[in-house]
Amino acid sequence: MARKRLPFRVRGIISATDDSGSDTGVTSLGASRSSGQHFSQSRKSRTFPARDLERMADADIEKLFQRIRWSETDGKPACPKCQHAESWRLENQRRWKCKGCHHQFTVTSSSILAYKQMDTREVFRAARSFAMLPKGYSAIAISHDLGCDYQTAWVLEHKFREAMLHSLQSIDRLHGTIEVDGCWVGGYIKPENTKVNRVDRRSAANQNGKRRVVVGIRERGPQGRTLVNVFDNEGQAVAWVREKCDRNAQIYADEGVGWLNLRGTHKLDQVNHSQRYAGDENGKRIEINTNQMESYFSRLRRVEHGTYHRIGGTYLLRYAAETAWRENNRHLDDRAKVELLIAACLKAPPSRSFSGYWQHHGANHVEFPQDDVFGAFLAGLGLDDQPHPGDA
Repeated sequence: MARKRLPFRVRGIISATDDSGSDTGVTSLGASRSSGQHFSQSRKSRTFPARDLERMADADIEKLFQRIRWSETDGKPACPKCQHAESWRLENQRRWKCKGCHHQFTVTSSSILAYKQMDTREVFRAARSFAMLPKGYSAIAISHDLGCDYQTAWVLEHKFREAMLHSLQSIDRLHGTIEVDGCWVGGYIKPENTKVNRVDRRSAANQNGKRRVVVGIRERGPQGRTLVNVFDNEGQAVAWVREKCDRNAQIYADEGVGWLNLRGTHKLDQVNHSQRYAGDENGKRIEINTNQMESYFSRLRRVEHGTYHRIGGTYLLRYAAETAWRENNRHLDDRAKVELLIAACLKAPPSRSFSGYWQHHGANHVEFPQDDVFGAFLAGLGLDDQPHPGDA
């Protein structure tokens, strides 16, 4: 599947060291050895150094946000409430007033960046830091970069993740050859000091309820896309996999019993990981594997242990979506990643979970924001002119 070309600057760059593997899911060692350099080490990937951001004037950043937000009209503002194309510019307030409904709006109105108190330049700087690194960027690091409170950086990062999740949900279905797999994440239980007091932490009776399975489906090929969701067990994911995979797709999975239910609607082949990593019962048909999903889970583990250290529970889906977004866009250059993240933020509806988060102790938190219609309802009403205290 060819990636849809975006109307602004974002463009993909496919490296000769494509780590997505061949159509069989097995990485081509010859290609990577012949080039000798990973794409992220090449000059083509380094398109947005920090000095370029510092040289940008506030007006240039504002125009960039406008061009991304209203890409269909080449940056000409349109009212988010009534979609009227004519408006007055209120220069002293950095906002517009619609000539149709007289609604006042800014470049971030009715988006997940609505209600923000932070300057647009600071949001852009945070987006650059957050989008470029392959294993994420911690809220503590952003708070030091921007000189803001940790709570402000934490909320802003979760808004970025929620926007990434909404961009993944815009993908209708996956096609071709697809791999399906699950990975248990979170819910670490510290063992007791004395051996006699220790219990089997693998038992369901001794779990704390925070350990859940991240289920991913991924297309093979250089432009293959990854979708993720969170469930209590792999068996619950069967209906979601059926919905997101084309009926003519070839699905490869591991020996999990729950995946047998996919045989009624899709062509399914499984590999028994207790015996081999790839191949059928006779060790042949090497294309039967889940290597590409294992690549995603490897990135997720490194994100967990190397950057955020503790993920799980009600925020697990957001971290999983962030990792899938990074996996899908790993071949884009730095500037393209930043602009793609800004575009996702400006297209996502206002966040219900992180509006006034610290004031209400997370009372409005929605675990699965892709199913929350209240955020879109707020965007339609245009109730995002006044900032909420404590928002980023």
